[in-house]
Amino acid sequence: ILAVIDFKKQFNLDLAIVGGSESWLVADALVEHNVPVVLRNVHALPETDESDVDLPYKLPALLQKAGVSYCLSIYGGWEQRNLMFMAGTASAYGLSKEEALAAISSNTAKILGIDKNVGTLTTGKDATLIISTGDVLDMRTSNIEQAFIRGKQIDLNNKQKDLYHKFKNKYDEQ
Repeated sequence: ILAVIDFKKQFNLDLAIVGGSESWLVADALVEHNVPVVLRNVHALPETDESDVDLPYKLPALLQKAGVSYCLSIYGGWEQRNLMFMAGTASAYGLSKEEALAAISSNTAKILGIDKNVGTLTTGKDATLIISTGDVLDMRTSNIEQAFIRGKQIDLNNKQKDLYHKFKNKYDEQ
C-alpha cells in the first residue's frame, strides 16, 4: 500500500486501493495522500493468521474512525444482493447505520467520481434507489419492494421468487 502511495505521488495520479485488508495499518498515510480504499467482501476470513478473526467485519469502522475514504464492494455480480448485508455486518462491528449505508452508496459514488449523478437522494441527481419494508441492512427483515435505476422502475421478479410463490403453501396444514 505504501508503494502504491509512492507511485501516486511520483506520477500525480488519482487512484484507489482495492482490497486493502491491511489498510488500517497505514491509515494515516492514506488520509494524508487522499487515497481511498475499496474494501472487498467483509464476509471473509482474515488474510493473515495473526489478525483478529473479526478484522474483516470491523475494518470499515477502523477506516471510518481514522478518516480514510472507503466503500464496500463485492467480487461478482452474482453476489450483489448481499452487499447491503455486508454493510449491516460492518454496522454491527462499529459503524453507525448511516455510515454503513454511505459505505454502499455515497462513499462509493465519490470514489468512482460519479457523485454528481448518484449516491444520495438530492434534487437533480438520478433517481437510483431501493424501497424496503424492513431494515435493508438486516438479512432477516430486509424485503426489497421496489427498485429504480435513473428513475425507471425495474422488475424484481426472478426464478427464486417464482419458486417461492409456487411452493409457498405446499406444506401448510390443510
